[in-house]
Amino acid sequence: MKSMSIKEYAISNKLSIYKVIQMTKNKKLQTEVQKVDGKDEVFILIDEHKINEPSSNTENTEETGDYEKAYYKLKLQYNQLLHKYEKLLKKI
Repeated sequence: MKSMSIKEYAISNKLSIYKVIQMTKNKKLQTEVQKVDGKDEVFILIDEHKINEPSSNTENTEETGDYEKAYYKLKLQYNQLLHKYEKLLKKI
């Protein structure tokens, strides 16, 4: 097993450090505590065959889905207002 710091794991999986810390506290990731320069630091344990696989984080897909829905809803409203604006300009 390979160990990575929280920051390294976040960068390699394109996650925020806060999200990685939440995952460690919720026991979604295996961790170990090591002493580095006299301080206890948390390292994430990773199976080496899983390193190359993309991480499937359901929370990210749900958040992305919410953003996409909101984006398309706002885009629809924008297009409707733009259409109304163009009609008003033609009347003037």
